[in-house]
Amino acid sequence: MKKYWSIILISLISLLSVGLFLYKLTSSPPCLNADEAANGYDAYSILKTGKDQYGNSLPLRLKSFGDYKLPLLTYLSIPFIGLFGLNEFGVRMVNFPFVLFFPFVVYLLTIELFNKKSTGVLAAFLLAFTPGLQLLSRQAHEGYLTAFFLTLSFYLFLKFFKKQNVLNFSFFILSFLLTLFGYHSSRLWAGFFLLVSIFYVFKKKIKWFFPVLLVIVISIFGATDLTNNPTRIQNLLFFKNLGFSLKINELRAEGGSRLIYNKLTMGIKDVTSEYSRYFSPQFLAISGDENYRFGFPGISPMTPVEYVFIFIGFYFLFRNKEKWRYLITFMFLFSPASAALSWAGLSVTRSIFIFIPALIISAYGMISLLNRKNLLLILLIIIGYLLFNFYSWDFYLNHYPKRATVIRSWQCGYKKLTSYVSAKYKNFDRFYVTKKNGQPYIFFLFYLNYPPTLYQQSAQLTAPDVYGFGQVESFDKFVFDLPEKTVKNSVLIGFPDDFTDLEKPHLKEIKVDQEEIFLIKEVR
Repeated sequence: MKKYWSIILISLISLLSVGLFLYKLTSSPPCLNADEAANGYDAYSILKTGKDQYGNSLPLRLKSFGDYKLPLLTYLSIPFIGLFGLNEFGVRMVNFPFVLFFPFVVYLLTIELFNKKSTGVLAAFLLAFTPGLQLLSRQAHEGYLTAFFLTLSFYLFLKFFKKQNVLNFSFFILSFLLTLFGYHSSRLWAGFFLLVSIFYVFKKKIKWFFPVLLVIVISIFGATDLTNNPTRIQNLLFFKNLGFSLKINELRAEGGSRLIYNKLTMGIKDVTSEYSRYFSPQFLAISGDENYRFGFPGISPMTPVEYVFIFIGFYFLFRNKEKWRYLITFMFLFSPASAALSWAGLSVTRSIFIFIPALIISAYGMISLLNRKNLLLILLIIIGYLLFNFYSWDFYLNHYPKRATVIRSWQCGYKKLTSYVSAKYKNFDRFYVTKKNGQPYIFFLFYLNYPPTLYQQSAQLTAPDVYGFGQVESFDKFVFDLPEKTVKNSVLIGFPDDFTDLEKPHLKEIKVDQEEIFLIKEVR
C-alpha cells in the first residue's frame, strides 16, 4: 500500500478537480462567447458534413472569423458535441479529459525534475485548484489543452533525454505537434525546444539527427501559415498596432530624436516592461488577466502563499544544485515571451504555461522548507492557502457571473434572443441584428442548430478589419446590421443606445440577470 500512496493521492486530487470543473460549468462563465460558439459550430459542421462552416473539408486551419484558428480544440470537441449535442455543456466538456489527467502529467514531470514523490503530489494538488489555470478549463479555449500538451511534451522530452531512442523521441514529437496545433502562443516554444536540442548536441548528450527531425516537424506546421495567412496573429503584435506608431510620432513631434525614439528602441523598452509585468504579484497573485473573460478583481490566479514560495523554491533549487534547475528556470522565464509581444495587455491565455513551472517551483519550495518540520509554520501555510483559494473560487462561482461588466464581456443574451427569433421566425420576413458586439451570426447558427449543409451554400466573410476579424453580413432571414430606413414586416434587434427614448417604452427586452442587453422592435 505504501508503494502506491502517491498514485492514490493523485487519483483523488484528479477526481476532486473534475468535480470542481463540472460544478456550475454552464453558469460560470455565465454564457458562451463568440469563440466558443464558433468552435462548437465548426465541430458540429465537421461532425455532420466533414466540412467546416465554410465548406472546407477537414481543414488544418479554421477560417472562423478570418483569424484562422488552430484546429485541435475543434476536432477534439466533435465527440462531445456528438454525445451531448450542440449546447453550452457539450462545447465546454472538451476540456474534461485534460482536467482529469493534468494532475498526473504534472506529477510525472515533477518526478522527472526532482525525483521526489512528495513534491510531485503537492505540485499536482496546487495545479488542480489554481484559478489562473483552471478557470480557463471551464471554457472552450485552446489555452488549457495547449498547456496540457506542452507540459506533457516537457515530460516526454526528459524521458527521451534519459533514454534516447526513436520511440521516446516519437512520443515527444507527437505531443509537441499537437501543442503546435493547439494555440498560436505555442509556436515560440518550437524555437525553445530547438535551441535546447542544439545545445545538447554541442554538449554531445543527444544525436545530431534529433534536432533535424524536430526542424522537419516544425516546418510541416509552419507550412499551414503560408497557405492560410492568419492575419489575427500579425495584428496582435505590438509593432503592428497603430497606437505604437502614433506614440513614436508624437514623441518625435515634441522634439525627440529619431535615434532614440524609433520602433526598435521603443519596442525593446515596451516589450521589456510588458514582459516584467508577468512576474509581478499584481498579475500572478492578485488580478491576472485584464480581459474580464479570463480574470477579474477578486479572483487571484494563484494565492499569495504560492507566489512567495516561488522565490523560496528558487533559493532551494540552486542551493541544492538540482540537476534540472536551469531548465525549469528557463521554462518559467520563457513562458510570457509570446504574451509580451502583444499590444492587447496582460493575458493569461497567451502566458498560461507560466503556472506550470511556477507551481512546480512553489511546491518544491514548500517541501524543502517544511522538511524542517515546523508544525506552526505548516499550519499557517495551509490556512493561508485555503483561505485565499476559497475566496477566489467563491467569488468566481457565486459573484463573478452576476456582475454587469462580466455579463457584457461574455456577450450574454444571444441564447434568449435566438429563442425569441425561433418563436417569431415564420411571422416576419427579415430580422435585422446589430453587429456592434462581435460576430452575432455565429450565435444564431449555434443556438438555432442551423443545418451546416444549408449554411455552407451561402457562407461568406468580409475582409478582415484592423483587429484581424471579418463579418458575416447576412444569411437566411438574418441581416447583421440595422437598416437606415424602416422595413415593413421586419424585426430590429439592437442595444439600448440604438433606439430613442421615445421608442424604448414600447419595445421588448432581453435581459440577463436583470441586466438589459437587447431591445426588440417589431415592424408590421
